[in-house]
Amino acid sequence: MGRMQMSPDERLAQMTKRYDLSADQQTQIKPILADSQQQMTALRGDSSMSREDKMTKMMSIREASNTKISAILNDSQKQKFTEDQQKMQQRMMQRGGGAPAGAPPAQ
Repeated sequence: MGRMQMSPDERLAQMTKRYDLSADQQTQIKPILADSQQQMTALRGDSSMSREDKMTKMMSIREASNTKISAILNDSQKQKFTEDQQKMQQRMMQRGGGAPAGAPPAQ
């Protein structure tokens, strides 16, 4: 496959730097990242699902964890986080991945 996934610790370190997370926020966000990664890893190993189903499921896992993380952030962090998620979504769309078949294109 392409790039390696960052570990929850690496993602947390990156987010701490990017959004200036407090120690309390880091403590709350780390289990969300770990849980998300665990679900993604299990999904990648599931050979019974089609690629489209996996993509759809991955998107819902990502959205669920982003919602949980967003709830922990303050307003300025949340704004930056939301912008970053939208940019990432656009990059995924441009690469041809990300959107499940039949999904409307991102605006």
